[in-house]
Amino acid sequence: MALTATATTRVRDDIIRQLHLKDPSVHVASFNRPNLTYRVIPKSQAYRQILDFVRARPKESGIVYCFSRASADSVAAKLAQDGVKSLAYHAGLSSKDRSANQDTFLRDEVRVVCATVAFGMGINKPNVRFVIHHDLPKNIEGYYQETGRAGRDGLPGECLLLYSPGDVAKQTAFIARIRKGDPVGARYAQHLRHRFGVEPQ
Repeated sequence: MALTATATTRVRDDIIRQLHLKDPSVHVASFNRPNLTYRVIPKSQAYRQILDFVRARPKESGIVYCFSRASADSVAAKLAQDGVKSLAYHAGLSSKDRSANQDTFLRDEVRVVCATVAFGMGINKPNVRFVIHHDLPKNIEGYYQETGRAGRDGLPGECLLLYSPGDVAKQTAFIARIRKGDPVGARYAQHLRHRFGVEPQ
């Protein structure tokens, strides 16, 4: 049996091929999560918007997804300075530090994790009440996966996306770097292939 939370037709076909499944029965359930509320608002003083959102929910825990490691570190540090227990999580941390930060979050010893897309795969924390996107997600499937970490206990969860046209420019610049064979762009392209089974266009 092969299970995945979300997968495009291409990814499902790849799973079947890679596992050498013979005429398997494929079941695709609904993507609808009625307990989640989605909100998209213009980004204006993003950190202040995040701080106000978190402070309005003093007993709830959540995840703030950021485009870069630097943003994840910065937002986590600012939240901590403003009295919100928070930690960063990204591939730039050592494996030991990533594990420690994740475990601290799972034990409810911090309220917020500020992370890149490296965070969340396989975590089982049912009481995540909100997921905030500080930056535009890379694609709709990734956005659905990341917001899906809220409300796994079936209780209400909130998903907030801060949108700025500048975020589109950042993604476009990364795609341009991929096309030019830039090493950073090449790593990003590899991430897209590995994580989502897609080729940058």
